[in-house]
Amino acid sequence: MLAIVLADSWGFLYMVRGYLSRGGVAVLIAGMAVAGIGLSAATVQPATGSHQLAGGMSKPTGPDPSASGTPAPLTISEVNSVPDGIRAKDQRSGEEVATPWDLPAGSMIFNPASGREEVTDPAIARLAVLFGDSQAAGAAGVNEADTWVQLGLAERGYKVKFLGGGGIGFAAKTPSTSNYADSLDTGRKVLPYGNPALVVVQGGGNDASQGIADARILSNADRLLHDLKASYPNSEFLFIGTLAKGQGYGGGRRSQVDALLAGFAQRNGIRFISAGDWVTRYGVGDKLVDGVHLNRGGHQALAKVLATDLKAMGIRGPGAK
Repeated sequence: MLAIVLADSWGFLYMVRGYLSRGGVAVLIAGMAVAGIGLSAATVQPATGSHQLAGGMSKPTGPDPSASGTPAPLTISEVNSVPDGIRAKDQRSGEEVATPWDLPAGSMIFNPASGREEVTDPAIARLAVLFGDSQAAGAAGVNEADTWVQLGLAERGYKVKFLGGGGIGFAAKTPSTSNYADSLDTGRKVLPYGNPALVVVQGGGNDASQGIADARILSNADRLLHDLKASYPNSEFLFIGTLAKGQGYGGGRRSQVDALLAGFAQRNGIRFISAGDWVTRYGVGDKLVDGVHLNRGGHQALAKVLATDLKAMGIRGPGAK
């Protein structure tokens, strides 16, 4: 069930509540029931009415419509997955039907498919939602936007929404920052609502350095993927492995974790880019500041490598040249 606050041109407030069901919407407006409103591509029309949104969506309450034998409810993402600049209309009355994209950017929406609140972003259709560690967050004087991960994604036309942080990973954490899966489950990281163009998970270096066992890395990777798939069932996914020197060249545990993640991605049908030997293969060892983090030149060099690999895989954002 949705809850949206609307205000008409006179400033009166209306609370719109409704169960979204397959084939239609049952909506209660100011105490009056309007049932069977069709919501399909054929009914979407440009906005012409005087209603303006004055509030946000809240977590639904009340009975589950499936308990009475009604069809399973549609998720918010299924009803309207991307901002399209137009408003849905009731076929019979001609009245506008509010959608999540009528809310101001940054509004919080409860997604029943994931059980989490998510935030609206008008750029969702070209976003790459990225979970990553310091290779994507920046370190050693390099800003996050200048890291090889974010630069490479931007080169392929994506706007990056970064939700990771330095020192963390699939199970690795810091005293102040949870690991990827926990930060999502606890709400410390909030996903954008809708269908982003790409969902990227990069990391493993801190799991390696903190000595975390394979089983725990895999368990948390599985939990993270499950949670992300709940929010983004129709988005493209990519895992990027652990930057390292490579087996036989001092890659050690970092290269092992890279291989571990490659196997996980393959078993789950997720595309994967291995970085487990990049330091040696692409000759950026002299650009490592502390044995792990690159200087600006190193990030720029590997950003080109990543962009080339993405292109070879056919991964291209809406803003790609």
